Amino acid sequence: MLKRLLSRDTKGKVAERAKTTLEASAAAVPDPAPIEPVSAAPAPAPTPAPMPPIARKTKSMRDSDVKDEFGRSAEQLAAEAAKEFDIMGVAARAAGMDERPDRPRKSETTDATSTGEFGVIGASPKPAAVPAVQAAAPVVETVVETVEVAAPSKLSLQDGHILFPAPNPSALEATFDTRDAYWNKVGVSDAELFGYAVCPELKGAPAWPTQRQSFRIVRTENSLIIASEGLSDPFAAFRGPTDVNGFGLEVFIELHQWNKTDADRLRAGWAYKAIEQFARLCAHGDNMLDVLDEHGVLSLDLPSNCVPPEWIVEGIAEPAGALINLPVPPGRSEMTQAPLSPIRVVPLTLIFPEELEDCVVGGVNERRGLANDLLTTGYGHKTDPKRSSLR
Repeated sequence: MLKRLLSRDTKGKVAERAKTTLEASAAAVPDPAPIEPVSAAPAPAPTPAPMPPIARKTKSMRDSDVKDEFGRSAEQLAAEAAKEFDIMGVAARAAGMDERPDRPRKSETTDATSTGEFGVIGASPKPAAVPAVQAAAPVVETVVETVEVAAPSKLSLQDGHILFPAPNPSALEATFDTRDAYWNKVGVSDAELFGYAVCPELKGAPAWPTQRQSFRIVRTENSLIIASEGLSDPFAAFRGPTDVNGFGLEVFIELHQWNKTDADRLRAGWAYKAIEQFARLCAHGDNMLDVLDEHGVLSLDLPSNCVPPEWIVEGIAEPAGALINLPVPPGRSEMTQAPLSPIRVVPLTLIFPEELEDCVVGGVNERRGLANDLLTTGYGHKTDPKRSSLR
C-alpha cells in the first residue's frame, strides 16, 4: 500500500510524510539487551573427569572390542566372574564327581585365602572351629535283596472255560483228613461246622488262607472244645506260599463240664466270641508261630463280650484276659501228619482281671508262675467259669 501511495505522490509529500513516520518508529524501539545463560542449579563441586561411556556394539565389532567404563572387555569380565564363582566346580559336584582333584580342600588351606564350597571366595582367615570337609562322600555298598518269584503257571481250561487257580486238591483233602483224625482222637466232633453266610473277610476281617472260615465243636467226656477250622488250609491263589499248610496252626478253647451245651447256645455265647477273636488275631499277624517260639506263654486282653458275665467287674473297660499256649496233654500239641507242614494246636485259657493285671505287671515270670499254678491245681489249659481266682 505504501508503494502505491509513493507511486501516486508526484509532489513528494506522501513520501516525505512516510519517511518521517518510519524514523519516529525506529527511535521509539529500544535496543535489545544482551541474553545471559541461565542454569537450573548452581555449578557442582569439581569432580574427576567422567569415564568414557561403554561403546555400543555394531555388527562389524567383536565382543573383545566392547569395553566397560573401566576399559575391561567382555572376555576379561567373564574371566573375573569365573574366579569369584567356580562354575565348573559346581557342575562337577552336581554330576557326582570331582574334575579338579588338584584344588586344595578346606582342611589343606594354610594361607590367607579361604577356599569355600564353591572355590576361592576371597581373602579371609579360615575359622578354627570349622571341621574338615571331605572331598568325596564314602562309597556305600548297596545290598540288593534277591526275591524269588514263582514262575507263572499255565491257565487251566475245560472246554474253553478258564478254571480259577485253587490249592492243590490232594493237599487240601489231606489237610481235612488230618484235622478229622486229630480231633477224633480227642472226642466226638459235631456233624456241622460253625460257618458264615458271608465270609467275614468281605466285611473287613483278616483274611484266612482261603475264604472258608469255620469252627468245629468237639465233645469229650467232661469238656467241650470250640476249635478253628481253616487257619491251616493250604493257601489259595495269590494269598501265600503254596508249600505250607496255611498259617501252620489251629486254635481252640476247652470249656470244663460244658459237653452237654447246645450248639446254638454256644454260637451266641462268650466262649465262641473269644476263640473267634483269637483266630482273627492269628490271621492278622501271620507270624504267631515265631512269637510263640520266642516267648512261650503269652497274655492277651479280651473285650467284655468274650468272658463269662460273672467275671465282669464294674468300672473296668477290659474285665479279663487270657493266657495263650499253655501246655496240653501229650500228643495233642501238633498235627504231625499234615501234608505240607506241621500244624500246631494252640489253646486259649481265660483268666481273671487280677490275674491278667499281675501278668502285665510281672511280665514273663508272672505268666509262667500263673501257668504253673493252673497246671498244679488241675485246671491246666481248660477254662472253667466256676473256678476261683489264683491271685
